[in-house]
Amino acid sequence: MKKILLSLALLSLSLGTNAQSWVDQGTKLAQYYYPSVISIVDANTVWIDASDGSGGGAYPKVISKTTNGSTWTATNITGLTSSSTATVSDISAVDANTAFIVTAPSSGTAGNGIYKTTNGGTSWTKQTGYSTASFANQIQFWDANNGWTAGDPVGGKFEMYKTSNGGTTWTAVAGAPSQIGDEYSYNKNNKYIVGDNIWIGTSIGRLLHSTDRGTTWSANYTPVLDFAGNIIEGSSGTFAFKDGNNGLLIAVDSDVEAVLYSTTDGGVTWLPVDTTGTWYFGDITYVPGTTDTYVSTGIYVDDTSVQGSAYSKDGGKTWVSIDAGLQRGTVKFLNPTTGWAGQFSDGPAGVEGILKFNGDLSLAVNEASAKSNLKVFPNPAVDVVNLTSNKEVKSVTIYDLSGKKVKSTTDTKQINVSSLAKGTYILQANYGNGGVENTKIIKK
Repeated sequence: MKKILLSLALLSLSLGTNAQSWVDQGTKLAQYYYPSVISIVDANTVWIDASDGSGGGAYPKVISKTTNGSTWTATNITGLTSSSTATVSDISAVDANTAFIVTAPSSGTAGNGIYKTTNGGTSWTKQTGYSTASFANQIQFWDANNGWTAGDPVGGKFEMYKTSNGGTTWTAVAGAPSQIGDEYSYNKNNKYIVGDNIWIGTSIGRLLHSTDRGTTWSANYTPVLDFAGNIIEGSSGTFAFKDGNNGLLIAVDSDVEAVLYSTTDGGVTWLPVDTTGTWYFGDITYVPGTTDTYVSTGIYVDDTSVQGSAYSKDGGKTWVSIDAGLQRGTVKFLNPTTGWAGQFSDGPAGVEGILKFNGDLSLAVNEASAKSNLKVFPNPAVDVVNLTSNKEVKSVTIYDLSGKKVKSTTDTKQINVSSLAKGTYILQANYGNGGVENTKIIKK
């Protein structure tokens, strides 16, 4: 059997603090289980797939979910065909009720499958797709209808499928990438999605990239030798992108020697980053809604010096510690104030298992002077809010204080807020250079 990759209350949108931290939340999973995949729907709704960190070799068939951003409920996954040999490879959530998982064989050849729930995880229904020859690894849905899934190569090409009707039918991807030698990809957090872009890493250090939701693909070698160390022991890699061109990659060799690289061409070429401060090589993610902010985490079991979390607001050059000497696993952010990182569960009755971010990463280092440039009036407002700035504003997004997006518009001079309920909101201006700025508005 192939080795499985084991990388590992919404707070108001703070405008004045620079302190960043994590808050413990109990996932209600078994002791030592941890989130291997975090699928964020919105500020309140998050699904996670669990892996076993006890060393006992179990393949959990359980998810945990929150619908209020703070309390979690764990649910066993029932209805899997060949359930005794199936392991959950990946999860992609659409809303509080709808999610998809893909499974693969933990032994033998049975266990591949695509499953869908429409009742919050209470029951799962198998979809069409996948032969017994592959090993299903990744799944992604952009909305309730459009999805993609990928597994190991069959007949010299990676086995991939797409759906446009919510999983009722799946069509094989004719343009799937070709295999080199015995190459394959990995499950458990070995993909990164930005818009229509998909990246997945392979056992020979290639990064497969699609710009059109998995229809066509390119492939390029990276500084990583093997993205999960199945062929080359001690090697691993993790990566994150802020758009279709710009991203960071961490290449690990001999378990604890890591180098950070950056790309400006979607992963075709990579250059080492000259870094200041401590960063971690367990996982890395881009923070949506920021100019160039990334968060890295470390969960390496045997060395506390590489455990912790940090953020960079300049594309990986300068790193600031969030904490150190504490195990932080898989990490994912929705926006500058909302994100989660994995940790080990302390059991079904415990208070640990996942960490919620507490802070605000919205201001980039070179944006500190931008605060005085954004003006909104009248404030309080009744029907419209006028906006002025000496920077180009590309779009405007309005959030309520729970973090829920209530309006998004490209009308950046005068924003109609007549449909909003009375109350306080956060207006986020998205600048043309990629920066963002938040300010409070009051609807009368």
